[in-house]
Amino acid sequence: MKKVLSVILAVFTALAVTACSEENGSLSDNPGNDFDSTLPQCEPANLPDAGNLIRQCIMKGEDGFYYTDMTMLADKNVTRALCYYDMTTQTSIPLCAKPQCMHDGNDFCVATGGGAYSFYGSLTALYNGCIYRLGADSSDAEEWKLSLLRTDLQGNELSEVATICTFKTSEDSIKPQIASALFHCGKLFAAVSDMENNAKTTLYVADIASGDVRTINMPSPEEGVTEAIGATCSDMIADGEWLYYTMRHVKEDKYHFYFEYDRTMLYRYNVRTGVTENIPAMPDIYSSFTVVHDIIYYTTVDTSNNTFSLYSYDIKKDKTEALSEKVQQECLKGEYLYQQDKVTVCTDRSYLYVCTNGMEGQYVKDNGLQSDVDFYIYDMEGKELLHGLTGMKPDSENYSYGFSAIDGTIYFNLSDYDMTGEELTGLYTVNTEDLINGKTDWTKLYVLHQYIA
Repeated sequence: MKKVLSVILAVFTALAVTACSEENGSLSDNPGNDFDSTLPQCEPANLPDAGNLIRQCIMKGEDGFYYTDMTMLADKNVTRALCYYDMTTQTSIPLCAKPQCMHDGNDFCVATGGGAYSFYGSLTALYNGCIYRLGADSSDAEEWKLSLLRTDLQGNELSEVATICTFKTSEDSIKPQIASALFHCGKLFAAVSDMENNAKTTLYVADIASGDVRTINMPSPEEGVTEAIGATCSDMIADGEWLYYTMRHVKEDKYHFYFEYDRTMLYRYNVRTGVTENIPAMPDIYSSFTVVHDIIYYTTVDTSNNTFSLYSYDIKKDKTEALSEKVQQECLKGEYLYQQDKVTVCTDRSYLYVCTNGMEGQYVKDNGLQSDVDFYIYDMEGKELLHGLTGMKPDSENYSYGFSAIDGTIYFNLSDYDMTGEELTGLYTVNTEDLINGKTDWTKLYVLHQYIA
């Protein structure tokens, strides 16, 4: 398989499931007085792009990196194995402490197994000293279960923290999809879309310490208006006590094609009090957003003129400010927030980064149908500091990339789709400030094998 990522997404969508079981142990919407602001917040520039949880999040340890890699198992199936890259020896090993383990998908292998759980298209993240995975168990022909699993940093054991939800299954039904997920202040927030019910999305919150799971009630559209399929909770960001999530409300005309009413709604849910607020100052249509200290940064796209603009909205001051307007590109798409090729703004809380084709995407030379692959760096007041990622311009006609930024460091995952320049493939890193000041040399870390022969 040459493009394993596409195949795995298709597999993840094609397996069976139906309506959500009422026996999943979830509690009703119940605000948490267990909210602990001393625990780590989410990394807003290290989250998967809209609708795609396969992109590699950066999991940096004290002396190396944890990551998942495509692995062929003994039964010829493909999984995302947990691995560890040691910076001193510059070698990678499976993250499994079991003696004489073959790392072939057996039930006791932390790196490749974990019993009946499948990790296709799911979230893997290092959070507060442990590695967490969202795993789907479909071993029961009549039930599909999504669980939060955890292992220590040595790979001793993969244990279940909580059951997020269960779904009834049948031979012809379609498995649900994880719309988005993140960790924040001791909790996992996961939005799961029921593909058998017009992709209706339910937002779950799991307390990592207790394993308790509850659902968050989301506002319903007004009469005559519906939720756009695939757009609910396609993007989530957490900041302080608030979880921000999106919904797109539409009204079709009599031909069920053109939208007479089209509005992207941004809500925020207070994890401590359970209060949900709408942010009415946001425009009806925008491309992406991120939040830092109650300031929303967002982008809009004018596809007719191939320009994008960057704005900030201060919630406390109720003030909108244009930071950079009508930035010209050769070709832009992604006008709507849920699209993958959108002009995406993200942040490490020190800088603002804009990726014109999303935080992950593909470049095809002389393809006028796709958006430009371009990057900008701004300070938090919107001053442009750098255009382009100096020293990271692959001389390839067909490549894919993934962008992340943590604590003032950029990580750029590059994969050559044509397999003509395998020496280019790998995860590269550079300090943001050094890059702004003219550094052109990137450090190459481990290689993610995107293809399996």
